[in-house]
Amino acid sequence: MNRFFRLGCLPLALAVAGALRADDPAAAPAPAAPTEDAASLRSDNRQLTDELAAAWKESDKLKADLAAAKTDSAKSSAEASDLRTQLEAAKSQAATMAAAPAAAAPDGGQQLSEVQDKLATALRSFSVIQNENSDLKAAVDKLTAEKSDLQQQLDAGKATMSTLQVQANLTSQIVPLRNELRQAQDETSRLANENERLRNRIALQGPGPGGQGTLPTRPGAERLAPEPVAPPAAAAPAATPPEAKTYVIVEGDTLTRISRKFYGSSGHWEEILAANHAVLKDEKSLPVGSTIKIP
Repeated sequence: MNRFFRLGCLPLALAVAGALRADDPAAAPAPAAPTEDAASLRSDNRQLTDELAAAWKESDKLKADLAAAKTDSAKSSAEASDLRTQLEAAKSQAATMAAAPAAAAPDGGQQLSEVQDKLATALRSFSVIQNENSDLKAAVDKLTAEKSDLQQQLDAGKATMSTLQVQANLTSQIVPLRNELRQAQDETSRLANENERLRNRIALQGPGPGGQGTLPTRPGAERLAPEPVAPPAAAAPAATPPEAKTYVIVEGDTLTRISRKFYGSSGHWEEILAANHAVLKDEKSLPVGSTIKIP
């Protein structure tokens, strides 16, 4: 009964998995919480794995029952063959005694009665063996059908589990991609702001002072007085110190990766670590969600 209960639960699990598979990520809008979808897919994956393991155990048990049933069937067939031989011998002996003259032996009637009893016993035993053999054949056929059905469910479960694994892998990649996209957008906005500040700074600076050398003239020509030099332009306002940059650590970040992102090379990770001793214990301890300063 437990076996059929578990086998009944497996199609339900497969139906749920099929409903999940029907949600095509390419056709549906992006999920609001990819992390929950990944957790749900991993839970379905574990559930299907447990169902498959239970089904494998049931398959092994069915194989053992089938082998035992085949052994019993072979034994019953051998017993039936032996009883059939005894039956034929009893029939032959009864026919011989019936054909012999009545005066051949005074105890012939008793022997005939004994032979008839043996014949009746052999017939009853043969009928019982035949019934047992029929029951065993029916049991073997039933076990074979159950094994075939279970194998089909196992194959369907494996295919569904593979599909769910692929979907889980794709869903787990959404979060890092979104984080990288957000970081790229933040970096683009930062670069645009810096570009705008540079343009304003260049616009505030005047043109450089003119040259003070005299222009060359031809021999004998009157030299012209040098033009008055314009006073130097007012000194440009002192450059404002750059704003301190910050960065929020996301999953999968390393100091070398952050250094490469902000400096173009991975050689500044020690400077980042030195500037954030209050947050980072060492180069391997990067708490996700913490804000660090970029020197």
